[in-house]
Parts: sequence; structure tokens; C-alpha cells
Amino acid sequence: MVIQEIDNRSLTSRAVELLRADIIGASLRPNERLRIQALSERYGVGATAIREALSRLVSDWLVVFEDQRGFCVAPMSRAELLEMNRTRIDVESLAIRYAVEEGDIQWESGLISAFHRLSRTPPPSDPTQQPIWAEAHRQFHVALIAGCGSPSLIRLCALLYDQSERYRNFANSQRESAGRHVGVEHKELLDAALARDVKLLTLLLGRHFTRTTDIIQNADFGETGASARLNATRASSQM
Repeated sequence: MVIQEIDNRSLTSRAVELLRADIIGASLRPNERLRIQALSERYGVGATAIREALSRLVSDWLVVFEDQRGFCVAPMSRAELLEMNRTRIDVESLAIRYAVEEGDIQWESGLISAFHRLSRTPPPSDPTQQPIWAEAHRQFHVALIAGCGSPSLIRLCALLYDQSERYRNFANSQRESAGRHVGVEHKELLDAALARDVKLLTLLLGRHFTRTTDIIQNADFGETGASARLNATRASSQM
């Protein structure tokens, strides 16, 4: 019985990660219906594990559940993108302030290591290599706030990061706008963090996030009445 429970949890966790990757990577599109049998066949995971995984992803804002309609990929909208960017700036600025105030030499070392890895991983022109850079980029932003001492803040930052990545991947905006130097932006963030300059660091962070958001805004999110209705359902489920 114990072994069976462990196996079930393992299968559900695998289903969560597979679904999360496909939603964030935009293989599963906004508003797309998530049919349990089809997903079970797609991932080679039982229907029970798929159903539990979808329920978990509702709390991560990646999936929406509607009575009598089932699960679907969470919708996207320009308004949500802008609101999410403001929220992310506020939340991550708080986490960074705590990290600067409380972070020790281990935090600094981890941040330097993460930046070194990112700086040695050029954004690929080949889309198949994109996950390598994306993971290095994620780890750098994780390292920035790792010293904050607040698991709840770190968790919230991770959820908002996933949302930002989903929008970025959907908009296919990995090729940055002309004149933008993302590597320089990351180096400025590193230097401000090591200098323990909270004011400069939060300013640079806000600019960094907003520049990405400005690029993503150019995407066609195909907003419809259905999207608006699903956004309302999603909002109510979080109250």
C-alpha cells in the first residue's frame, strides 16, 4: 500500500512537470481544452495522475477549471500581462531587499556562480537549444532572491516567473528588440546586489522586467469574450 502511494505521487509529480513545461513553453495554447484521456495518452501517464496534476496546476495559475466544462489552459491577455509585471516588480523588489539585508557570503557566492553560468550561455538562435539558456536565466533570478529568508516570497516569485516565461514563449520574443543588451542588464543587477545597493537594484530590476513586458505586448493574444470569461473564473477561484 505504501509503495503504491509513493508510485502514485511519483506519477502525479511527473505529470505536473510535463504539463507545466508544455504550458509554459506554449506547446499547449491559452484556452486550449485539456482532455484527460488525450493527455494520458500523450504523456503515458494514467488518467488519475493527470487529473491530480491538473488540479495542482490550477493553484499555480496555469490551468483553469470550469464546472461542466472541465480543465483548460489559463487564458492570456494584455491587461493581465501588465498587471502581472507590476505585481512581479513589487514582490521581487521586496524579496531582493530582504536578500540584500540578510544574505551572507553563501548568497553572494551563489549569485556570482549563477551569473557566470548565464554569461557563458549565449541565447541560442536554434530554438532546440533555448531550454539551456532559459534554465541558466531562471537560476540567475532565483539566486538574486535566494538570501531573502522567506520561503513564501520565493514561492510567489517562482509562480510569477513562470507566468512571465509563458507569455514570453507564447509571444516568441526570445530575440530581443534592437538595442537591448540583456547581458549588460544582468551584470548591472549582479553589481548592484553585491554592492548591497537596494535602491539601485530595485530600479534596475523594474526596468529589466518592464523591457521584456514591452516586447511581449506586441504579441497577438487573440483576446475574446471566452478569454474574458475564463479570466473572471480564474480570478474568482483565487479569492
